Amino acid sequence: MSNSSAYVHLFYLAALLYAAAASCKEGSETDCSLNGVCTSGRCACDPGWTGDRCNHLKLRPPSRAEPHGYFNATMPTWGGDIIYENGTYHAFVTAKPFTTPPFDESDNYECNTAIVRLEGETPAGPFKYVETVLPAFHHEAHAIRAPDGTVLIYMISYDGGDFPGVLSKACVGMPDACHLYDISHEVTAMAWSSSVYGPWKEKVILNPWPGMEDRHSWICQTNCPSVTFAQNGSVVMAVRGVQCEQPPRYSENTREKIAIVTAPHWSGPYTIRSTEPLFGWRTPADWPSSLVNPTNQTMSNEDPFIWRTKRGYHMLVHCQLLPYPKTRGAYAYSVDGLAWTLLPDYAWETNMTWSDGTVSYFKRRQAPDLYLDSNGFPLYLLTPVDELSVDGCHWGHGWTLIQPIDRSGSAPISRANGL
Repeated sequence: MSNSSAYVHLFYLAALLYAAAASCKEGSETDCSLNGVCTSGRCACDPGWTGDRCNHLKLRPPSRAEPHGYFNATMPTWGGDIIYENGTYHAFVTAKPFTTPPFDESDNYECNTAIVRLEGETPAGPFKYVETVLPAFHHEAHAIRAPDGTVLIYMISYDGGDFPGVLSKACVGMPDACHLYDISHEVTAMAWSSSVYGPWKEKVILNPWPGMEDRHSWICQTNCPSVTFAQNGSVVMAVRGVQCEQPPRYSENTREKIAIVTAPHWSGPYTIRSTEPLFGWRTPADWPSSLVNPTNQTMSNEDPFIWRTKRGYHMLVHCQLLPYPKTRGAYAYSVDGLAWTLLPDYAWETNMTWSDGTVSYFKRRQAPDLYLDSNGFPLYLLTPVDELSVDGCHWGHGWTLIQPIDRSGSAPISRANGL
């Protein structure tokens, strides 16, 4: 057995032992991660979930012949959300807008990124490009319909000064070019419209440039926003927080952290509620050692996706722990949307097995989203993926995979977002 195979074997063994140690109290929903209820000593999971604690997505291997997302070799994409309107499924996804010479030389998210609208016959496609909704620079699209029917797009936008040229040194030819200009120009923003067809209005909603006075704060710059709504219609948002300026030496708060933001209405105002990183500064002591780099136990999460069901609040994140920090997802739950529990187990498989038994081996599988039914149960997992090994701020051959959720034994589905 190779060293890498032995390492993976130890990881799964540790994960199984961790799961076996978990208790399940009769009638408890939290023991089942708010995705089920404990019945006769075992968790009875809600549709789409599996595992001892109902925290693993029950993904179905798709056929290569059926729709399974959006792949466009000439326009890489990096995930998004789907909204149903007027008999059509509309996918709002992050895409590389400048794809013709010489502008295609800029393969940098920080410079060459926009939000486009696709139209499809089903939530998984097939999709066709329709229009660019928000031009460069707009990134990390999260679209949702508000309780009043307004269509909202949350994203990272650019604020404060001239945007660097697409072919400038800050955008082309440097391995870490995405960090050459002030990161606090990237801010959390929102666009809104009465329809998926627009027109759109836009505004910055968090930490406008130049950011907080404390440039080393873990929450100085916010991005990757995702939103759900409380029962009273107020907003609960999850964002990634990072420093505007990093100190010369590595420290535990130079990595990505998750924070909660709230607003009384989607129009605002938005207030950061987390005074500390949502999942702590370091990995919990009781997590399996196979997940944790022994030389660096800093907790690092990004790309949150948040939603609510009758049981409580839920979140998926790209959790950058071992053994596969570029493809690993984790699940968290909360009763009130403010205090959260993050679980160490995988939320989805790092690779994908097709119905014919072949496997796609992904170098990156991140930025999770779910297409949900009206009860908040998952129908599809959306993850941007790439079979090429490239830096995390470059497009590579990225495309948006939409994988169906296995709902065998579940009640019939009801259409999501079909307001």
